[in-house]
Amino acid sequence: MLKTYLKFITIVFIITILTSTVGLAEIPLRVVVNGEKVNFPDAQPFIDENGRTQVPVRFVSEALGANVDWNGDTKKVTVTLNSRKVVLTIGLKTYEINNQTYQMDTVALLKESRTFVPIRFVSEALGATVTWDQNARSVYIKFDPTASPPPLPTPLAGTTKYYDGIAFNDVTDVDQYGRMSMDKTKEFVLKLANQLSFIKENGKYYIKCDYPKIPEGYNWSLGIKIFNKDGSYITYSPITRVPDCQIPREGSFKKEATYIKNVNNIRNFSIGISIVNSQMDNTGVLDILYYMDGSEKWVIFVPYISLYREEKYTDSFDFKKMFQW
Repeated sequence: MLKTYLKFITIVFIITILTSTVGLAEIPLRVVVNGEKVNFPDAQPFIDENGRTQVPVRFVSEALGANVDWNGDTKKVTVTLNSRKVVLTIGLKTYEINNQTYQMDTVALLKESRTFVPIRFVSEALGATVTWDQNARSVYIKFDPTASPPPLPTPLAGTTKYYDGIAFNDVTDVDQYGRMSMDKTKEFVLKLANQLSFIKENGKYYIKCDYPKIPEGYNWSLGIKIFNKDGSYITYSPITRVPDCQIPREGSFKKEATYIKNVNNIRNFSIGISIVNSQMDNTGVLDILYYMDGSEKWVIFVPYISLYREEKYTDSFDFKKMFQW
C-alpha cells in the first residue's frame, strides 16, 4: 500500500513539473503580413530592451513587396516601397522617410549576421498598419498597395548651426547616446587635420594649428608624438606636465618645438585627433602616421564602436602641407 502511495505521489510530482515547464515555455513571436505568416529560416524575431519587436528586415520587407538595400560601409539599410523610402542606420534612433528625419525610441541592430529593425516603425513608415496581439505574441501587418498611404508624422527639426562651414544639427547629428554622430565627427577631425601643420621659420621649428569651432559641450583632443631614431619621443598635448610641450585645446596657436634641433634625427610623427563630449566617450579618432623618409604614412579614422570599419583618407590627404620641417 505504501509503495503504491509513493508511486502515485511521484507520478503527480513529475506531472506537476512537466505542466509547470510547459506553462513557462515562451510562445515564439509570429509576424503575419496580410494574413500570411512570415517564415524566418535562421535568425528569429525578438523583443528588445525597449519593448519593441525586432525582425530581420529582408523577410518582412519582401513580404510587403518592398525592395531592401544594405550598405555595409555606412551601416545603413534602405527599404523602398512605392512612394516611400525608409533609411535606418545601425545604432541610431534617428531614421529617414523620403529624406525627412524622424526618431524612434529604439534602434536597428546587427545580430546573427542579420539586420534587425523595429517592425512597427518600418511598416508604418511604408504605409502599413500594425497590430500587436500580446496573448498570441503576434504582429499583424496589413498593407493595401492600392490605397493612399497615411500621412507621415511631423519630422524632427532640431537646430542647425554652422561651425567654420560645417553644419551641425543638435537632433539629427547625434547618436542614441547623445554623442556627435560618427559621420559628423569625421567632418570636424578632417578639417582640423587640414589646419594643423609643422613649419620652419628663421631656423626654428613650430607647430601651427587653427582649431575649427565645434558645438557647445564638445572639446578637441589633440595629441602629437614625435619619435626620434634612437627610440625616444616628445609628446605635445593640452595635458602635460612639461610646459614647453603643452598646447592649447581651442583657438589658434603657433608653438615653438624647442626640443627639435635637427629634423634629421626625427623618425616619424604620430597624431591623434578626436572630439570629446564632456559627459561621455567619443565615437572615434583620426590617426595620422608619417615617416620622414616617406617609407610609411596613413590617415585613418578608427571608430570606437566595433560594428564599424576603419575609413582611410591616405590617398587624398596633403602630407606636404602638414609636414614642412
